[in-house]
Amino acid sequence: MELIDQLALQWQAAKNKELKARDERVSVEEKILALHPAQEEGSETMLTPAGTKIKTTGKVIYKCDVSKLQFLTADWPADVKPIKMRWEADETRLKHIRANSPVMWAKIASAIETKPGKTGVSIEFAEASHGV
Repeated sequence: MELIDQLALQWQAAKNKELKARDERVSVEEKILALHPAQEEGSETMLTPAGTKIKTTGKVIYKCDVSKLQFLTADWPADVKPIKMRWEADETRLKHIRANSPVMWAKIASAIETKPGKTGVSIEFAEASHGV
């Protein structure tokens, strides 16, 4: 068997162990939360009889219709309005400028830090070629 195929099988075995370990961890977390439920929002630390610290963090996800919220709070003072503007770089446009417009990129490059991200690997096996 070629080395690349051996590595692909090793990857698959490691991935399967990772998924099993994640499922086991989540199951244990659910049992902990059944004994000591988390607050709806916020963190709480408990000390076990053996001295182990267990921290639970409850979180609520807020999704809203921003236009409707803006309308409903139009007459509220600015310091209590539950809306904020967030400026962020448009990565799609930055990628396009970097790849296609060297003059434009040179003009803005000093304001942008680039660094390599994690390279992804995905593997698909032919149906009959793997036994893990």
